[in-house]
Amino acid sequence: MNRATYKNVKGKMAKALALIKEALDISISMLKTNQENNIVMLWEEFAREIILYIRQKSKETGINFSNYISMKRIFFK
Repeated sequence: MNRATYKNVKGKMAKALALIKEALDISISMLKTNQENNIVMLWEEFAREIILYIRQKSKETGINFSNYISMKRIFFK
């Protein structure tokens, strides 16, 4: 991967993370007002869509992206 492509991916991930953080802050406020069923369902759907997309791309490309991500490094770093 060249430097420009790397910077492009990193920039898109930074934007996505900022939006996710914003959504999480709003979600926490909603949980405080007893709207938890609706917001929890949204987050579960969001997580499911990400996982399903990773699986789909893995099947299409033959590259199992999940194998490259270390949960140990994520949770215990």
